[in-house]
Amino acid sequence: MQFMLLFSRQGKLRLQKWYVPLSDKEKKKITRELVQTVLARKPKMCSFLEWRDLKVVYKR
Repeated sequence: MQFMLLFSRQGKLRLQKWYVPLSDKEKKKITRELVQTVLARKPKMCSFLEWRDLKVVYKR
């Protein structure tokens, strides 16, 4: 696990925990991209997705 993000349905970041060292700029970019990707998915879609070289697991 490289990081854990918790955000609202409106896209507001509530909690973030990073297990790998990254710059603040890279963290913001990852957060923005993942929030947009996850929130754009339909509710009936699978909760797992491949993003970059990572497997993302999310819960609605």
